[in-house]
Amino acid sequence: MDTTATILAVSSSPGRSARGLVRISGPRAFDLIARELLSAFHAESVRREIRPARLRFSGSELPVLLLTAPGPTTATGEDVVELQAPGNPLLLAGIVDALVESGRSADFDVRLAEPGEFTARAFFNGRCSLTEAEGIAATIAACSDAQLRAASMLRTGRLGTVARELSESIASMLALVEAGIDFSDEEDVVAIPPDELVSRLEPIRDVIHGVLDRSIGMESLQSLPHVVLCGPPNAGKSTLFNALLGHERAIVSDRPGTTRDVLREPMDLSVGNAATREVMLIDLAGIDPLDPSPLNHHMQDMARDAIEHADLLLVCRPSGSDFEMADDDRVLRVSTKSDLEEADADSDSIGVSARSGVGMEPLRDAIRTRLDDRMVHFEADAMALQPRHEAELRESRDGLDQVHDLVAPSRGLRALPHPELVAAALRRSLDATSSLAGELTPDDILGRIFSSFCIGK
Repeated sequence: MDTTATILAVSSSPGRSARGLVRISGPRAFDLIARELLSAFHAESVRREIRPARLRFSGSELPVLLLTAPGPTTATGEDVVELQAPGNPLLLAGIVDALVESGRSADFDVRLAEPGEFTARAFFNGRCSLTEAEGIAATIAACSDAQLRAASMLRTGRLGTVARELSESIASMLALVEAGIDFSDEEDVVAIPPDELVSRLEPIRDVIHGVLDRSIGMESLQSLPHVVLCGPPNAGKSTLFNALLGHERAIVSDRPGTTRDVLREPMDLSVGNAATREVMLIDLAGIDPLDPSPLNHHMQDMARDAIEHADLLLVCRPSGSDFEMADDDRVLRVSTKSDLEEADADSDSIGVSARSGVGMEPLRDAIRTRLDDRMVHFEADAMALQPRHEAELRESRDGLDQVHDLVAPSRGLRALPHPELVAAALRRSLDATSSLAGELTPDDILGRIFSSFCIGK
């Protein structure tokens, strides 16, 4: 990826809005905007500020709100300009195209930003770690509360903080081991004896084991169990769907067939401060095999596909009706609209009233019970790891286990056995954690030798 060009792009969400955002980052950001502003703007004396301005655009003047921020203390570490303009997608795209054309006519190295390039520049310029950058991507892709929580941990640097602390501890041990190697001909110099190395090693291993034992794979958060609401038209499925979610998501009408698409929304089944437990709640069009219309045929195809992949089927029927569905161990029978009819004597169904709230908690409890072994249990102190993160932590753990196996038999002795092998194993572990926390160079190790260990010379 070329990081020398000045890049720009529409940085607000797709669609229309009151205001939209165009972002510019790079060495010619100020020069580029100076060419198109109608008011005086001196690129060499720009300071961090927000002010109204007028932009030349399509032969007229466009009022904008202008933000300027000189690097390197910006989000990308470069000079940054942001333009707030009316949030018409065509207008914003036109601004970007006009700025690119203006820059190229002046022989500026200007181009459209590639996907994720603003965040990539932040990483390359030391404004965020790789795990934080991954957290931004995970936040954008999140489709459930659990995924948002996991992404937030990455974005705010929780994993990076743990990795940096591990790297600091491992680097300190490596510095002492390498100091002992460098001065192995000095009999009176013992940088670190086996007992001390093992005592330093054990808490670091415990931390890594703890993170791995309590972590959850980010990919597993994408596989929420599917709970499908199905039944005949006008059975109260959409009303129940909204009630279970706690907000209006589906259109509700007394007219049968209002729901024509498959609606999906994550549903939180957590209790109190317990671990996050989520399922994907799915509302289907009513099953009406007697309707011969092409639209109904398409609706039923989508419904059958959702039912086929469901982990739990909430088969809904109004209280007092005789709707039945073929036996399936995934079925949980729900008698809806129980406030309008006398309660069913059928003990195999749960009577609910989505409007009054009657039976809603027993239904939630039943869903939790039926799916307990399939729901993601995301503890508050757990971390969600990308496959890369887990692989690096396991590599670091294996390196420390190797050190322990080499050194533990020599407890009580004065000098380390096989110090070169111990150093290589520590370096293996450090390389793994530093890939999460930021690279440590040999100069860093040398600095630690002189700052943390007095060699008496």
